[in-house]
Amino acid sequence: MVSSRYTFSLLQLLLALAQTGNAAVRSQPGAMASSAANAADPVSKVSASEEKPLCHNYRTRFADDMRGWQVDDSQQDTYEILDDAIEFKLLPPDDYVRLHDSKNLPYNLFPGRGPTLNSTVYMRYGRMSATLKASATPGSVTAFILMGDGGDEIDFEWIGGASNQVQTNYFWGNSKEYTINGGTHVVKGAPVDAAFHKYTINWQPDKIEWLVDDEVVRTKNKAETCDAAGNCKFPSQPARIQFGLWDGSLETGTAQWAHGPIDWSVPHTITAQARDITVDCNPDYNQIVE
Repeated sequence: MVSSRYTFSLLQLLLALAQTGNAAVRSQPGAMASSAANAADPVSKVSASEEKPLCHNYRTRFADDMRGWQVDDSQQDTYEILDDAIEFKLLPPDDYVRLHDSKNLPYNLFPGRGPTLNSTVYMRYGRMSATLKASATPGSVTAFILMGDGGDEIDFEWIGGASNQVQTNYFWGNSKEYTINGGTHVVKGAPVDAAFHKYTINWQPDKIEWLVDDEVVRTKNKAETCDAAGNCKFPSQPARIQFGLWDGSLETGTAQWAHGPIDWSVPHTITAQARDITVDCNPDYNQIVE
C-alpha cells in the first residue's frame, strides 16, 4: 500500500483548495462518463421514423464470451475473467491523500482506479437483465446502467455497505437533477454483496421499469415527465450498456452519498462481479444485428 504523501504539484494544490468549497451534492450519476461529450437538446424526443441504431440481442455469459464488450479507460489489472463471472477490481490510487472541506467533511484527493465495461453497440428501448454481485466496501459504487452520448441515463447502483439495498435513477439530456429522480429499494434474500441477484431494466417508449429478481420495484411512466406542451424529461437517446466499479471518494458530496471516503491507508480487496446479461432490443426502434 502506498503511504500518504503531502508533496503536491501546484495543480494538485489548486485542486485541493477548490475542493474545500464544494457543496455536499453528488457530482456525477455513476462517475462513468458517456462516450461523447455532445450537448443534448434539453427535451428528449424520438419516434420510430428516426434512424434506428444497430442493436444486438445479447446472450452473454462473461466467463465464456466477451465478444461485443470492451473495457474502457482501464488496464488489464482492473478486471479478471473467473470460472463463472467477470470480476471488477477497484485498485488504490498511486497517492493516498485525505483532505477535508470547509465543513470538515472528508474526501480523497485522488480516486481509486476501476473498470467500465461497455457494450459495443447502442440500444434505443429494450429490456436488459444482468446477474450481479456488488462490492461490499463503503465508498465504492457498483453500477449497471444505460448511458446515452447526450446525457440520457438509466441506472442501477449499489453503495458499498448497504447490503440489502439497490438504488435506481434516471437522467435526461444535459440537465442533471441528482436529488429528483432517484429511488432506494430493499433487495430480498441474501445480501447484494454476498450473493448474485438478477437486475432488469425494461426501457420502453412509454415507461421505465426496474426489476429485482423478476419483481418490479419501480415504474416511471413517460407521461409523468411531460408538461402541458408535451415536452417530456424522459430518456430516449440511443444508449450503451455499461457495468462499472468506481471510487466515490473524490468529492465530499459523493463521498457522503457513497458512505465513504475509502481509507486507502489500510489494505482493501474491493471487487464486484457480473455473471451474465440478456438483452432484447425493441425491434420497432432498433436495427437488430447478430
